[in-house]
Amino acid sequence: MNVQRLNYFQQVKASGRAIAFLGLLLGLTAGVFTGVGLKHLIGDPLVSGLESLLFYGAFGGSSLITLFVMLNYLMMSLRVSGEGIAIQRGMKSAMLDVDVIVAVRVAETRSRMSRAASEATKPGKQVSQMWSVMGIGSGVEIDFLGSDKQEVQTWFISSNDPSNLCEKLQSVISHFQGDKESTDRSISVQP
Repeated sequence: MNVQRLNYFQQVKASGRAIAFLGLLLGLTAGVFTGVGLKHLIGDPLVSGLESLLFYGAFGGSSLITLFVMLNYLMMSLRVSGEGIAIQRGMKSAMLDVDVIVAVRVAETRSRMSRAASEATKPGKQVSQMWSVMGIGSGVEIDFLGSDKQEVQTWFISSNDPSNLCEKLQSVISHFQGDKESTDRSISVQP
């Protein structure tokens, strides 16, 4: 199989409504924060003393939290190659090598909150990590061998096109297993 056909890239973005809402929230809090601050510098302050400290702390903190959410939970890039899958979301990234991946399947479409709630009450195998984007309920579940190569862990990864991502991952896994079997055969044939 052509190695080029194994390469796949997907940019997972939150819905336009989620981006617009957070942008409006950030603009509103930053605007009020700036407006009140300018009024304080120019002339008669709207708030003073301990009230101003609480006001600036609350609006500054909410602006920073909103900015953090926008930078870390609205976009994620997925890159599938012959080595495995690379995930980049905000400041976090991970790489799953193809040799540790056990199974890939399209996950049931649900919201992040309902998925997390059902995982908390579900006996048996649970999703150990969720790589999700705000507002995207579809994705794939990947079972892989943990660092001890004994325990199987499951990750949920959001995707706009989970069936295509699942298909690409399965082809990478089958290509890797085919290469591994042919290498094993060539080693066993040699004296």
